Amino acid sequence: MSTEESLYYVDQVFEKVSLPTKGRRDTQFDACTFKNCDLTDADFYGCDFIKCTFENCNLSMVKFGQIGFDKVQFNDCKMVGADFTNAKDFLFAVDFTNCILDYTAFMKKKNRKCHFKNCSLKGADFSEADFTSAIFERCDLSTAVFMRSVLNGANFATSYNFTIDPEKNQLRKAKFSADGLVGLLTNYGIVVE
Repeated sequence: MSTEESLYYVDQVFEKVSLPTKGRRDTQFDACTFKNCDLTDADFYGCDFIKCTFENCNLSMVKFGQIGFDKVQFNDCKMVGADFTNAKDFLFAVDFTNCILDYTAFMKKKNRKCHFKNCSLKGADFSEADFTSAIFERCDLSTAVFMRSVLNGANFATSYNFTIDPEKNQLRKAKFSADGLVGLLTNYGIVVE
């Protein structure tokens, strides 16, 4: 296998591995699946993931510098402290199901129509991000930061523990349950009983 071929993986399954010997940097993964992999502290600088799936992987404190994510799905993954801020903006699209995303950073990312399902997003940072029409389904958003975020049409109806200031974020047509109104009124000192 030549060096060029080793930097491009298609339809590969990586199971219970850290990473391929060649593929830690500047590699393209197309329609690949990562299962039960411990990728803690991995440096994926310059890699591109296209239509890939991560299942039951540990991606805590992973470095996503100049990385591309196009239609990537994370299922049952632990991603504490992962930072998507420096990921490539072009075609950025990620979805999460049953993931621990505590203290994850999405600052200034545009991830419209994304889906977070049954995720822990405690302390996650969505500052200046565009999550228009995103669905936050049964997510714990305790101490998550929303500052100058675009959340138009986003659905928070089943999520909880969030605090979002309507004056500092765009919330046109965003959906909240009656119980979630407390998270919108906290900054006004209003007590809802």
